[in-house]
Amino acid sequence: MFRVRVVVAGKLVNNSRVHLEGTDLSLPEGARVRDLLTEVGVSDGEVKQVTVNGRRGRLDQSLRRNDVVELRG
Repeated sequence: MFRVRVVVAGKLVNNSRVHLEGTDLSLPEGARVRDLLTEVGVSDGEVKQVTVNGRRGRLDQSLRRNDVVELRG
Protein backbone atom coordinates (compact mmCIF):
# COMPACT_ATOMS: atom_id res chain seq x y z
CA MET A 1 0.00 0.00 0.00
CA PHE A 2 1.06 3.58 -0.60
CA ARG A 3 -0.47 7.02 -0.12
CA VAL A 4 -1.44 9.62 -2.70
CA ARG A 5 -3.10 13.01 -2.31
CA VAL A 6 -6.21 13.72 -4.39
CA VAL A 7 -7.44 17.23 -5.16
CA VAL A 8 -10.57 18.01 -7.18
CA ALA A 9 -11.59 21.10 -9.13
CA GLY A 10 -14.52 22.33 -11.18
CA LYS A 11 -17.80 20.44 -10.89
CA LEU A 12 -16.10 17.63 -8.98
CA VAL A 13 -15.79 19.84 -5.89
CA ASN A 14 -19.47 19.25 -5.16
CA ASN A 15 -19.73 15.75 -6.67
CA SER A 16 -16.94 13.90 -4.85
CA ARG A 17 -15.94 12.77 -1.38
CA VAL A 18 -12.74 14.83 -1.52
CA HIS A 19 -12.33 17.65 1.01
CA LEU A 20 -11.72 21.16 -0.30
CA GLU A 21 -8.07 21.01 0.76
CA GLY A 22 -7.62 17.53 -0.73
CA THR A 23 -7.76 13.99 0.63
CA ASP A 24 -5.02 11.45 1.27
CA LEU A 25 -5.78 7.90 0.11
CA SER A 26 -4.05 4.57 0.60
CA LEU A 27 -3.91 2.51 -2.59
CA PRO A 28 -2.50 -0.92 -3.40
CA GLU A 29 0.74 -1.26 -5.35
CA GLY A 30 0.08 -1.04 -9.09
CA ALA A 31 -2.93 1.27 -8.69
CA ARG A 32 -3.81 3.62 -11.52
CA VAL A 33 -5.66 6.94 -11.57
CA ARG A 34 -8.85 5.12 -12.62
CA ASP A 35 -8.64 2.96 -9.47
CA LEU A 36 -8.90 5.96 -7.16
CA LEU A 37 -12.06 7.30 -8.84
CA THR A 38 -14.25 4.79 -7.00
CA GLU A 39 -12.59 5.76 -3.72
CA VAL A 40 -13.55 9.42 -4.19
CA GLY A 41 -17.01 8.82 -5.65
CA VAL A 42 -16.34 10.03 -9.19
CA SER A 43 -17.05 8.26 -12.48
CA ASP A 44 -14.51 8.44 -15.30
CA GLY A 45 -17.13 10.22 -17.45
CA GLU A 46 -17.14 13.14 -14.99
CA VAL A 47 -13.38 13.71 -15.27
CA LYS A 48 -12.37 16.19 -17.96
CA GLN A 49 -8.69 16.55 -17.04
CA VAL A 50 -6.16 14.68 -14.90
CA THR A 51 -2.85 16.01 -13.63
CA VAL A 52 -0.31 14.01 -11.66
CA ASN A 53 2.35 16.04 -9.85
CA GLY A 54 1.48 19.09 -11.95
CA ARG A 55 1.79 17.33 -15.31
CA ARG A 56 -0.96 16.17 -17.61
CA GLY A 57 -2.00 12.63 -16.72
CA ARG A 58 -4.25 9.83 -17.95
CA LEU A 59 -6.85 7.65 -16.28
CA ASP A 60 -4.74 4.55 -17.02
CA GLN A 61 -1.55 6.11 -15.59
CA SER A 62 0.18 4.17 -12.81
CA LEU A 63 0.55 5.97 -9.51
CA ARG A 64 3.49 6.09 -7.12
CA ARG A 65 3.97 6.85 -3.45
CA ASN A 66 3.25 10.52 -2.58
CA ASP A 67 1.85 11.46 -6.01
CA VAL A 68 -0.54 14.40 -6.05
CA VAL A 69 -3.47 13.76 -8.39
CA GLU A 70 -5.79 16.58 -9.48
CA LEU A 71 -9.09 15.66 -11.07
CA ARG A 72 -10.97 18.42 -12.90
CA GLY A 73 -14.57 18.07 -13.98
